[in-house]
Amino acid sequence: MTDSTMQRDDVAQLLRDADCPDEFAQRFLTAMETESIPDQLRLLRTQRTRQLDRVHCEERKLDHLDFLRYTLEKQMKTKPQKAVH
Repeated sequence: MTDSTMQRDDVAQLLRDADCPDEFAQRFLTAMETESIPDQLRLLRTQRTRQLDRVHCEERKLDHLDFLRYTLEKQMKTKPQKAVH
């Protein structure tokens, strides 16, 4: 093994830190022993795309909240506030 080869435990920790699903982590760890590096890279690219899709989904949710907040702040500036009882 060369210095540039990562240990299985280190890779497993990186995958946990990246919040990869257990199923993916097991699949990737197996691929480290049975598949070529290009195949391992393909797995990582696919997982990265999935996680990036989730990030974009969360960004859209934040955009909706920001729009609602912006709309309310704009209304607050143009309309007198009602007293809360």
